[in-house]
Amino acid sequence: MLHFECFPRMITTNIGGLERVASAGVTVRSYSASLISNRWLRNLRLYWSARRSDHLVIHFDFRDVAFFAVLFTLFPGRRCRLTTLDLFTERPRRQGLCFMRWCLRRVDRLLVYFRDTSPFEHLLKVSATKFRYVPFKINGLQYIRTMVSTEEGYVFCGGRSRRDFRTLFDAVKDLPYLVKVVTSEESEMKPHGSTMHGLSVPPNVKIIRRDSDQAFFLDCMARAKLVVIPLIGDSLTQAGIGVYIQAMALGKCVIISSGVGVRDVLTDQAVIVRPGDSSELRNAIVRLWNDDRLRGQYAERARRYALPLGGEDELYRSVLASLPGDESRCARA
Repeated sequence: MLHFECFPRMITTNIGGLERVASAGVTVRSYSASLISNRWLRNLRLYWSARRSDHLVIHFDFRDVAFFAVLFTLFPGRRCRLTTLDLFTERPRRQGLCFMRWCLRRVDRLLVYFRDTSPFEHLLKVSATKFRYVPFKINGLQYIRTMVSTEEGYVFCGGRSRRDFRTLFDAVKDLPYLVKVVTSEESEMKPHGSTMHGLSVPPNVKIIRRDSDQAFFLDCMARAKLVVIPLIGDSLTQAGIGVYIQAMALGKCVIISSGVGVRDVLTDQAVIVRPGDSSELRNAIVRLWNDDRLRGQYAERARRYALPLGGEDELYRSVLASLPGDESRCARA
């Protein structure tokens, strides 16, 4: 149980929901996109509030980080600590990299969903002490709590971010298993680093373009024998974390490509394969499909790992407990 009396008295945020878990005596001013849709008007409102706050806590978007870094530098006023949640960045060009490094010097705490921060420390010149790992949440927990997992004789693959469909198709072609891929339209997945353009879909693979329908997505996952998450290899970009946690909460055996937030977080809760290696992926699918005992062992360890993560409120409690300058005075009882 967290002791919230260690928290600051004033927090400004663009994360709707933090106010639900704040303790008595802590004021959380929330200006989310649902309240102020225009990014720059929202950021101006956040900045004005932050000038009277102990902390500004925002979702990581580099445009917003740059906005606040510049304003806090030009008009410092009261020292408000800046914390970001999540970290998404592509390898920037040289000039952009210099500006990004400058902006991140003004960030006091980077809350991330992965443990190995060394690639980001090296590229962005950010001290390891600025990073804090927070476990991600179970998306769709309200649905998962009501579901009964079964095994109906197919492999499930879902999601749209940095999915390596080429490797998946190469791995499962000619296998005697049905594979259901629940994803989005090409125009929606492409901005997230995925594509099926030019790929030949094997006859045993069924493409379902409904990944935005959460209830359908989870129901299809809950009835699968195996969950496979093939990811494009990248040392800087995380993907698949939300989906593997959902699958684990449903008690599914998961096969996933190694990557940020996978190799550095999971141990024996999933089968981790090399990115882009269709032979290794194929062998893992065949082995786990045919070995009921091994598949069940992975599924049980996965469930024990995922269920304690909880939902949105548990994540937000972790965020409040990890604000800079406060965690040393926080305790768990």
